[in-house]
Amino acid sequence: MTAASTRVWLLLGIVAFGDFVWCASLGMGLSHWWPLALLAIALFGLMLACRLTGVGPRIGATAEWILLWLIFSMAGAVMTYLAAAQDGAVYDNRLALLDAALGFRWSGWLAFVAAHPLLKSVFAVAYGSLLPQVLFSVFWFSFHRWDYRNAELLTNATLALLMTTAVFFLFPALGPCVGVPACHDAYIEDLVGLRHGNLPSLDMMLLKGVIAFPSFHAALAMLFTYAHRRSPTFLPMAVFNGLMLLAIPSEGGHYLVDIIGGVAVGGVAILATSVLPPRVPALAPATTA
Repeated sequence: MTAASTRVWLLLGIVAFGDFVWCASLGMGLSHWWPLALLAIALFGLMLACRLTGVGPRIGATAEWILLWLIFSMAGAVMTYLAAAQDGAVYDNRLALLDAALGFRWSGWLAFVAAHPLLKSVFAVAYGSLLPQVLFSVFWFSFHRWDYRNAELLTNATLALLMTTAVFFLFPALGPCVGVPACHDAYIEDLVGLRHGNLPSLDMMLLKGVIAFPSFHAALAMLFTYAHRRSPTFLPMAVFNGLMLLAIPSEGGHYLVDIIGGVAVGGVAILATSVLPPRVPALAPATTA
């Protein structure tokens, strides 16, 4: 661990421990976790080798941040599934009414995007860009020795996920994709199975996003853009994540208010971490090894 990553390790350790306790209380098991464990061990070994030998310190730092993102992704996905494992009323009707009050008709937007194949292709690329954005950000910040920017981004993402999961737990929704053949609704089967108690074990290699409101994609669009502020990459990241926000209703099966909620969550996460005392300047100048 480094000074920049210590806080992130602690935060993710708390999330992972919470998952363990929650899984035990629900009697939920995990399967097919070993490929991810092997990847985590490989990344940890690379990080440790670089630290002990002093060779390739930037490679070691990059391996550590990728490992932390892997832990975040797995622990976060499990947490959202556990939050979905509850029966009771859903709030889809209220969310749809809010969309209507805003003048947004989801089915009309879905049809419009489907009628323009080029637009749909652009939206599909933008919506599916989270992993490339994670890797790009890690490599960019690590190359410039901006480890505290890596820490800020991952801390913000973890706080946003905790808030998103809490809201989803209190106000569960299935999303507008239910019963719509033209909508990509692969997550609906898992979500319904969780609510009915038909998923006693979670396949770690097949976890999907199951949160409808608020949209975590929207929160991450805010956080990735903010993380690249005062950097040459800011403008392209802002444009690309703007496209992702537009893509969320059709490609992710979300109400418009899901996006508004996700943007709000991202903003709250940024405000929350901005009051933490910085340990070093946010963008330390790059130096040679």
